[in-house]
Amino acid sequence: MRKLHSRLAISVSFFTMGLFPASGQEYINIGIFTDNQYCNCAVEGVRNYPASLDKLDSVIRFFNASKVDAIFHLGDMIDHNFSSYDSVIPRYRRSVIPVNYVLGNHDYAVGAAMKEKVLPMLGLSSGNYTKIIGNWEFIILNGDDLSYFAPQTKTQKQERNTMVSDLASGVRKNIMPWNGGISQLQMNWFNNQLLESQTSGRNVIVLCHFPVYPASSYNLWNDQELIHLMTRYPCIKAYFNGHYHRGSYGFAYGIHFVNFKGMVNTKETAYAIVSISTDSILINGYGREPDRKLKIGTAPSAVIRN
Repeated sequence: MRKLHSRLAISVSFFTMGLFPASGQEYINIGIFTDNQYCNCAVEGVRNYPASLDKLDSVIRFFNASKVDAIFHLGDMIDHNFSSYDSVIPRYRRSVIPVNYVLGNHDYAVGAAMKEKVLPMLGLSSGNYTKIIGNWEFIILNGDDLSYFAPQTKTQKQERNTMVSDLASGVRKNIMPWNGGISQLQMNWFNNQLLESQTSGRNVIVLCHFPVYPASSYNLWNDQELIHLMTRYPCIKAYFNGHYHRGSYGFAYGIHFVNFKGMVNTKETAYAIVSISTDSILINGYGREPDRKLKIGTAPSAVIRN
């Protein structure tokens, strides 16, 4: 089916595919893309760096025309070099709806002197924050909190080194240095946010650059600890991430874990509009991103591929 580029077309597309929310339900539309990962570099394997700017221009124009309620980029705006931001930031600023940035490891793949400039450039005071739309709360986690890429305080370094050492002793395959972790301080903040959401009756979608489920060498270092916390809060309906460019999907503990495909891979783009209602999360994928019909609290009744 040809994807049409307008808010009305989104509704028509979902309706004809059997993906539209039930009559009378309120829903929101959010734009999702990840791992645009631009640099002024030659093509390397499946990573088509030169095409990233045209893909970014195209997705911003599309989201502007679609009049989505919010836009989230799930990390890795650039591949490396701080100068790469000179090309991508002006394009993000053309968005009618401000883009909510989720920090990725490559976003800090810049010179040591420039790492502290990343957050202010993105207009962020912190890598973890929340956004409320209607009865939905989007909780953005900073997976670079403990990292070999992002700036680290002495306390963060100590916590990071202990965490990685524990992974090594447990032969956990997500020990890779390009992953990251959530500090105990941020875990406490996350728990407080979830407690507030649960008490207020809001549904929650968690967004982070790094996957946590299913098990993978690309997962957040303390994926199991994060999942353990999340299972205490039935208000959480989904977890969205990037990082693993091939994408993946898993369902566990009543939560849909969706790893969106990396935009930088191949000449073909990848992004989605996600329509969220009280009982469904409906992913309308473009390019390499597949369509998915996800029922709240249950495994998908259908997965529709492009």
